[in-house]
Amino acid sequence: MTTPLTARLPKSALRLLGLLSSAAGLVLLALALPRVAGTDWAAVRTQLGHIGGPQMALLCALAGAALWSYTYVLGAALPGLTLRQALLVHCTGSAVSNLLPLGGGAGVAVTYAMTRRWGHPPRAVTVCVALTGVCNVTARLVLSAVGALLLAGSPVPGIGWAAAAGGVVLALPVALAAGWPVLRHRRRAPGTRRPPAPAGPLRHAARRARRLAVRLRDESRDVVRRSWVRLVCGMAATLAAQGALFLACLQAAGAGSGTGEALAVFAASRLLTQIAVTPGGIGVTECAAAVALVALGGVPAAVASAMLLFATFTHLLEIPLGALTGALWLLRAGRRRPAPAPAAP
Repeated sequence: MTTPLTARLPKSALRLLGLLSSAAGLVLLALALPRVAGTDWAAVRTQLGHIGGPQMALLCALAGAALWSYTYVLGAALPGLTLRQALLVHCTGSAVSNLLPLGGGAGVAVTYAMTRRWGHPPRAVTVCVALTGVCNVTARLVLSAVGALLLAGSPVPGIGWAAAAGGVVLALPVALAAGWPVLRHRRRAPGTRRPPAPAGPLRHAARRARRLAVRLRDESRDVVRRSWVRLVCGMAATLAAQGALFLACLQAAGAGSGTGEALAVFAASRLLTQIAVTPGGIGVTECAAAVALVALGGVPAAVASAMLLFATFTHLLEIPLGALTGALWLLRAGRRRPAPAPAAP
């Protein structure tokens, strides 16, 4: 029998883990970022004080463009979702994900609750979550591999290993495409037998899981076939807006980094945003990018200031914005009943 104490323990442990992880990210930004860049907070504050109102307005516009671009990815992955609804889902889910380690799971729960309230069937939401997750990881993995290869031979610490890994990442799809026909048409050796199928409840559960996987695969394939252009263009526009924001932060802080090198650093650091040690990789990503930019000749105080600005616009400001959109959704959801889900074909 489960006692109230043991029932509360996992939630308490999760909250503690979330607090520690968020604190670790803030500590990395506050203490490690200036140190790894070779500067201190006094120089960073001085550098930030030189940023004017027009520059801040440009940074806000680019951050907003990145948020809006991703609504096209969500709208393509979940047919019937309007861009306004996608913006509410994205902002609210990002706020939750930015507060918790492995916050993607909590973000998925938020996405499910909001889209179900608007009448989308569970399988369609599951397909949306799967497709957007694959798009995010794949785009960042490929972009990081390209960025690492572009920085190969530069004085950035550890870039040789990263470039080698990037080469493997980019070569792997080619090798799989070349070997797929062989694997697909490979016949069983004579005399071999299939492993025995599990019996009883295990067989029933396995069949149900297989049927569900086949349905989800087919539905995902249909969505990709209809909306792959919007998925690709929306993901590309989101990363392009983030890259422009990265460059604008460096320019506003006066980092003195070359455009090509800065874009390569931005690309190479995208995979670090998937690290779950801190929410959204905050602190880890900015420290790694700062080390690379300083090694490439960037001004230390300006580089640290730029990375702090970038973390603020891509992570910290999304939390109060997501709290606002979540509250707006709750208020509107409480005034009407959820729309009935369309019948499955």
